[in-house]
Amino acid sequence: MGTSDLTEFLRDFALGPFGWSAAVLWGAVWGSFFNVLIVRIPAEESLVRPVSHCRSCGEAIRWYDNVPILSYLLLRGRCRRCGARFSPRYLLVELLVAGLAVLLYHSLVHGDVVTPIGLRLARFVVLSLFAGLLVAITFIDLDTMRIPDAITYPGIPVCIGLSLFFGHPHWWDGLAGGAAGYLLIRLLADGYRLVTGRTGMGYGDAKLLAMIGGLLGWQALLPVLFLSALQGSVIGISLLALFRARRRGDEKTAATPADEEEGGDDEEPPPDPSSLRYAKLPFGPFLGLAALEVVLLRDLLGVFFPYLY
Repeated sequence: MGTSDLTEFLRDFALGPFGWSAAVLWGAVWGSFFNVLIVRIPAEESLVRPVSHCRSCGEAIRWYDNVPILSYLLLRGRCRRCGARFSPRYLLVELLVAGLAVLLYHSLVHGDVVTPIGLRLARFVVLSLFAGLLVAITFIDLDTMRIPDAITYPGIPVCIGLSLFFGHPHWWDGLAGGAAGYLLIRLLADGYRLVTGRTGMGYGDAKLLAMIGGLLGWQALLPVLFLSALQGSVIGISLLALFRARRRGDEKTAATPADEEEGGDDEEPPPDPSSLRYAKLPFGPFLGLAALEVVLLRDLLGVFFPYLY
């Protein structure tokens, strides 16, 4: 098979119905792997040993019970042996990564009519894996309020190296993006700590933005920071308002006349944990979400950020 024949085969496969099926399968399989990262990396466990198993009875999960998405639905989210319930997050992650793979396939393979088909497929592979990694980082950060160095330390140089295949205007855009991404968050975090005496963003966020800037180039940093800060503020304030309303409702229900008579007006009220000042919300998920938006909505965002090629 010559080069032209191979190119024609790739084009027919990628742009035909089998290409979509392959994208779904690709995303679902990797979603299963990213579930392993979410569970085992924070626990500092090996990614390969032991094999996938039920955490209640220890039974190894057979291959036919480990088919992404389908096995969870057929078994109704339970272990075949002991009946223990698996977290619905396993299904959610597989669906998320598969869904992102389809969106990226549509954007990078079908939406690009200029780039050679082989390069389009290569970019799809890289960005779909990157998207899945962002999903894994999001759930780890939500669980632990930490972004593991085990992901970011190898991820930064790999992302910078892979940036060479994304058609950035300069070969050094990925290198500049990685360095600037880290320094931006580091300066913001250190400045906030210096002014307020409290910890805001962590250095894990700085390493994550270094990964993002390393792959997408320094041009993506400003839109990623803007979108993540905007969405983090809206979601964070909404969650705090919901928590405060629920907390006040619980206090009102539990209050008694005797409680209201106790204490004088001179007593200083304790700090309100529902105050925005004391709120703790991981920033990594919003950085990851903004990075995906920059990739998928590049044309739309280019209206507001003209240098975003």
